[in-house]
Amino acid sequence: MKIANAEAYRCPACNTSLKLEISAVSDENVLEGEFECANGHKFSITDGIPDFIWPKELALIDEETRQLYEKLADEYEKFALFPFWTFKSDEYEVRAQMADKLNLNENSIVLEIGAGDGRGAEHIVKRLGENGQFYVQELSSAFLKKSFNRLKEHNKIIEYSIANAMYLSFPDNFFDSAFHFGGLNNFSDIKQCLKELVRVVKHGGKIVVGDESMAPWLRDTDMGKIMSNSNPLMKHVLPLEAIPVEARNVKIEWIMMGGYYTIEFTVGEGAPEANYHIPIPSERGGTHWTRYYGNLEGVSDEVKKLAHQARRKAGMSMHDWLETIIRSAAKEDKTIIFPRTL
Repeated sequence: MKIANAEAYRCPACNTSLKLEISAVSDENVLEGEFECANGHKFSITDGIPDFIWPKELALIDEETRQLYEKLADEYEKFALFPFWTFKSDEYEVRAQMADKLNLNENSIVLEIGAGDGRGAEHIVKRLGENGQFYVQELSSAFLKKSFNRLKEHNKIIEYSIANAMYLSFPDNFFDSAFHFGGLNNFSDIKQCLKELVRVVKHGGKIVVGDESMAPWLRDTDMGKIMSNSNPLMKHVLPLEAIPVEARNVKIEWIMMGGYYTIEFTVGEGAPEANYHIPIPSERGGTHWTRYYGNLEGVSDEVKKLAHQARRKAGMSMHDWLETIIRSAAKEDKTIIFPRTL
């Protein structure tokens, strides 16, 4: 971990700044040490890699996934290309196209969570220049070491850390874009993960995530049934309800013959707001806002009929006629007698 980049990190538990204590250093890199926040949360640095996992005791599915990846790391090469071969897809082309979705330039600051052994990161880092910054996070330390070795020629602009994707160790609005592919289905809380990504990516930045899920129109085909039998995650339903309200220009694409998907969107500020207050050109009239918030008590069918007759005679929409009549009555009539409650 580079000393100069230490200030980029925040406590994943409480999002406060961290104090760095260095135990061993080489040139400008921290080899051993510890981060601690004002609330007492501590995170160790071992062999130059900070461990920001939070909570310390992971959710069951996250811990099972971490242990599985720790075991698979050494022999992952024999599994890595299998999905691409299965779906007759070129790995380089698929990964390059996903990296293109991030709209990177040579100075971009990028985050990849759940980076695995760095196969996707290879395509991202190639799009960055010497002033770019690439933060690579992975839950499995064994997998992260594979990334480190794969990307070592680019390590001047890469920072590595071990982390839980649901609790990110970065400040708000820090990254230009963020990426994850291949493990989302196994995250314990996809909604929380996407919420965190939105928090750390700047407004206008891109987020791209994806995983396996057989396209709905292919599930009852022979391919859909056969592949879902081999890999139950092919039955996974896209987590559309987990997409944050800040998402803009959302695009969903099925790739690799429909066996995998990507979700990409631009980060906006807060929930979107339409133009609620423009007049609606109809007999009813009003605006979206008044139709939702301006409802009054109902009237009898006879009074409703009389009201429509009167507003047509006046050449007004129902909204404009009611606004005029009620406003006038409320201002001028001082003798209204309200019935007593029985």
